[in-house]
Amino acid sequence: MINWVRNKLHSFIFPQDKADLAETRSSRKNTISRGSELNSRNGMSFTIHQANGGYILEYSSYDEKTDRNSHNLHIITSDQDLGQGIAHVITLEMLRK
Repeated sequence: MINWVRNKLHSFIFPQDKADLAETRSSRKNTISRGSELNSRNGMSFTIHQANGGYILEYSSYDEKTDRNSHNLHIITSDQDLGQGIAHVITLEMLRK
């Protein structure tokens, strides 16, 4: 409610900002979200780090019920197929939910 009132008041005082905001929103549709923006949604995020003898996959997710971010590390050794290893990690994390 407060944000709605603040936005209405801002639009009344600064009407030129409304056009700028619409332009900014339209340009955002073509960009990819990164980092903390992803944690605010119910999606998953993972980062692959190269290591000696394979890869380390860091899986991050946000739980709205507990309002907590969780981070899990998984090791994909060099003798495993990277794509298949990522698929196994995603399947495992989805089963944990």
